[in-house]
Amino acid sequence: MPSRAAPFVVISALLSASLASAQTSADPEAVVRAYTDAANKGDLERFLSLYDPTIRKFRFPGQISSEGIEHNRKTYAKSFAANPDLKVEIVDLIHLGDKVMVHDRVTGLASGQTSEELTVYQVANGRITNIMYVERLVR
Repeated sequence: MPSRAAPFVVISALLSASLASAQTSADPEAVVRAYTDAANKGDLERFLSLYDPTIRKFRFPGQISSEGIEHNRKTYAKSFAANPDLKVEIVDLIHLGDKVMVHDRVTGLASGQTSEELTVYQVANGRITNIMYVERLVR
């Protein structure tokens, strides 16, 4: 005879899996990895969807360089078009709280150069709210 508890166990397992999936999508590291993946695919809409509408970008030590989605839409539409072979490789990643620090290597630039970058992302509610570009070396 089937147990009455069996349906409850199945439903509980499904709800737990759904909750875990929802938490992963809001996880700062998962958001930054999705952002990198969107850049590698040249998927501008997915890339921008990971920004909070009030996204602010800074150059170290705190000079604001960009604010808002529309400015980023214009900038990255041009950048993705000019660099169709763009490839961002995460070399190292550190995640602490709502911050994710990434050392990445960018290849496939139209200039033929390679860029090494150190960037800090702040993520809230599954969206990037602030980005601090710490260092960029172009070779």
